[in-house]
Amino acid sequence: MTSAVMVVDCPRNPGVRTALRCQRCDTPICPKCLVQTPVGAKCRDCAKIMKSPIYTLNSLQFAKAAGVALVGGVITGLIWAAILFPFTVGFLSIFVGAGLGYLFTRLLEWATGHKRGTMMVCLAAAGILIAWGTTVPFVGFGAAKFGLIAAGLGVYFSYQNLK
Repeated sequence: MTSAVMVVDCPRNPGVRTALRCQRCDTPICPKCLVQTPVGAKCRDCAKIMKSPIYTLNSLQFAKAAGVALVGGVITGLIWAAILFPFTVGFLSIFVGAGLGYLFTRLLEWATGHKRGTMMVCLAAAGILIAWGTTVPFVGFGAAKFGLIAAGLGVYFSYQNLK
C-alpha cells in the first residue's frame, strides 16, 4: 500500500509547493523555512530558536567573571613571580601553562555557575595575560618573555575547556 503525499503551498512562502510538514504541529513547511532539530524538521514557531543558557551571561555574571579574572590575574601573577617563575623556562613551562589554564577555567566556572562560550574564553585569556603582566616588574621584560610560552599555553588550555 502506498500513501498519497499531499503537496501544498508553504504558508510562509506563497507559491512554493511542498510536501514537508512540521514534525510537531504538522504545518506545511518548505526547505527554506524549516529548522532542522535533533528530533526532525520543525517550523520556526515550534523550533523556538534560542541560545543555550550555558552560553548566555547576564550583567551580574559578567561583572563577577571580570572581577575574578582581574583579581585572580594579579594574585596569580604575584605567586608566579615569587615562586613559579624559575619553572617557566623550557619544558616546565608546559606545566605552568596547564596550571594557569586549569586555574582560570575553574575560577571563572565558580564565578558564573559553569558558563561557557567566547566571552568566558576572553575573560580567561585576559586573566592569564594580567598574571603574566604582573610578573614583568618583578623579573624584568627580558626574563618575562619566557613566560609568554606558559601564558599562551594557559590561554589554549582555557579555550579548550571553556569553548
